[in-house]
Amino acid sequence: MDANELWHKIQTQIDTIKQETDAAHHPVLQRACDSIKQAIDIFFSEQVAMGLPHPHPRSRIYRSEPRTWDIRDSTSQEVLELILNKCKKSKKPPACVFDLDGTLFDVGYRTIGILKEWLNSESPLNFEKSLIQKISKINYNHVGYSLSHLFENSGFDLRNQQIMSIFSSIERMWKKKFFDGASLVKYDQILENSNEFVRLINNNNIVVFYLTGRYAKTMRSGTLEQLNKFNFPFVEEKVILKNNPFADDQLFKAEEVKNISEKYNIVGNFENEYLNLAFMALEANNAVNVIVDSQHSGRPTPALDIPIYRISGFDSQ
Repeated sequence: MDANELWHKIQTQIDTIKQETDAAHHPVLQRACDSIKQAIDIFFSEQVAMGLPHPHPRSRIYRSEPRTWDIRDSTSQEVLELILNKCKKSKKPPACVFDLDGTLFDVGYRTIGILKEWLNSESPLNFEKSLIQKISKINYNHVGYSLSHLFENSGFDLRNQQIMSIFSSIERMWKKKFFDGASLVKYDQILENSNEFVRLINNNNIVVFYLTGRYAKTMRSGTLEQLNKFNFPFVEEKVILKNNPFADDQLFKAEEVKNISEKYNIVGNFENEYLNLAFMALEANNAVNVIVDSQHSGRPTPALDIPIYRISGFDSQ
C-alpha cells in the first residue's frame, strides 16, 4: 500500500463520519484529516522500498538469460552426479573451476558494510539530514549486482541531482574499499553450503581451482585469508587472480581455462556471469558448465551449442 492508497482509505472513513455528525464539526474533522495526511506524507518520504528477495535472480527479473542457450535448471546434487560420472571417463586428472564473487561468496554484505562505514564517516554531514536518514534504511534486501542497483532497488531515482551527489560520495568510498582485499574478509559471507560442496568435490579427488577476476596485487592476500576463514580446500598456486586489472574477465578466464586444460580434464566449471561462462565453456566444452543464479551484469552473450546447467544454490550435503 502506498501513500495515496492509505490516504484514500482515511478520506473515505472521514467522509463516512461526516455523514453521521453535525455539519458544524466538519471543519474540525477536515483539519484533523489534513494533519493525518501530512504525517503520512512525511512518514513515506522517509522510507525506502521494501526490496526484493535475495539473492536476486536477475536472469529472470531484471535481465533476460541468453534465449538461444540450452539452459537446464538443475540442483547442485544433480550437477555433482554429472561431474562424478565424467571423472570415471577422464584420462587426465579431473579438475573443477570455481569463480568466487557471486558463485561461492555473497558480496552483498560487503556493499552493505561499506555503506555503513560511509554513514559513520563525516561525509553525510555534507548532505540533507532527511535524505541521509532515508539512506540509512537501505539494507541487505536491496542488494543487487551493483551499487546503482542497490539504490534503484531502494526506490531512489539517480536522475535526482541530490541523490546522485550522495551516490557519488558513497561510490568513491565503495570503489576504494570493495577492491582493497580487507573488506572482503571483513564482510563477505558464503552462499549457503558452497564450502561444503567444494569440500565434497575435493574429497572425490578432483583438483579444485579458484579462478576470479579479483586483482592479484590488492586482493590476493585477502582472498587466501577468506578461503581459509570459511574452510574452503585450496592449494595456493591453484588460486588464480588477474595480474592486469584492466583485462576483460571473460578473456582472462578463457585463457586460464585453456591453460588448466593442458594438464587437467575440467569436469566442472562454476560461474555466475553468463558472458564469462560462455568464453570459458568454449575452452572446456566437455565440462559440466554451471551458472549459479545469484546476480549477473546482463552483458550480451555469444551463442552456445552446448548445455548449460543452472542452479539456484548449493544443497546441504
